[in-house]
Amino acid sequence: MFIFAVAVAVQLLNIQFVEGEKYKQLSEERTLKNFTIPANRGNLYDSNGNLLATSIPNYDIRFDAVTVSDKNFEENIVPLSKELHKMFGKSVAYWSLSLRTARVNKHRYFLIARNLGYSDYMKVKSFPLFNLGAYKGGIIVEQRTVREHPLGEIAARTVGYERKDKQGYYTRVGLEGAFGPFLEGTDGHRLKQKNRKRTVEADKR
Repeated sequence: MFIFAVAVAVQLLNIQFVEGEKYKQLSEERTLKNFTIPANRGNLYDSNGNLLATSIPNYDIRFDAVTVSDKNFEENIVPLSKELHKMFGKSVAYWSLSLRTARVNKHRYFLIARNLGYSDYMKVKSFPLFNLGAYKGGIIVEQRTVREHPLGEIAARTVGYERKDKQGYYTRVGLEGAFGPFLEGTDGHRLKQKNRKRTVEADKR
């Protein structure tokens, strides 16, 4: 027993003082991750201050049918289907059946809606079940920035565009292309720490 106790003590000291830094670093690598925050492209105005081009956020909403508990799902499936029917037009029965099918099939990425503006995104986020958040309510939000031209096709060629292909080559046309370096902005960074219950934002710059 004495020899066994000594062996355990030696192993504990080895883990704490010899391998401790190794396991600490491994833990940080698994729980901490640095994300890049893409810079929004700047607004473009004419000489009279009229907005020619701007960047706005669009949102895709998806549903993780696995993470939701049976209790939360059953309590909210009907009221959620009613709200989705009011907003997107398909019947209550359609939404109820689709969500139940997604749950049976363990679908973790079921599409609810694409290309929503901010106000519509906030409405969907407040719906029954979804208002419980990502972990209890299963809502998945994907945000991307799109370029909008308030004047439509007016002076579209003059306003122009800037596009990047898969090889990394740019096509620059009009004012968007000419002033691209000034409109691009600088990417930011966010350090996030993940635990069992949620992701915590640790730093942003």
